Amino acid sequence: MPSALTPELALRHLGELSSDLRASVLLDADGELAAGDPEDRELADDLRELLLELLESADAADGEAVAEVEVTGPTGAVFVARARYFTLAVVTNRFALSSLIRYDLRRVLADLDRGRWRL
Repeated sequence: MPSALTPELALRHLGELSSDLRASVLLDADGELAAGDPEDRELADDLRELLLELLESADAADGEAVAEVEVTGPTGAVFVARARYFTLAVVTNRFALSSLIRYDLRRVLADLDRGRWRL
């Protein structure tokens, strides 16, 4: 993976790491869309809105900003990881391995954020 990873390259790399991904979205620190995959702008905007709602609910339930969220259902799952400068979310197939998806999200974010995690 290149050291000068861009948001678009980050999502492409993430897609190469797992065949279980259905969609992904990357938000910047202000909650704006940095990149979306697939390259369907309407889908990316919809995912962004749903992601912001999910994070708002998770933060309210925990009383502070959460670093990770995992939501599973009968047909798939949503995984979210936050770092200092970006928030990354993916929608996966039902049998995606949680630990591997979470690891991949953290690794991609660490490279994007130059290793500076928000704890």
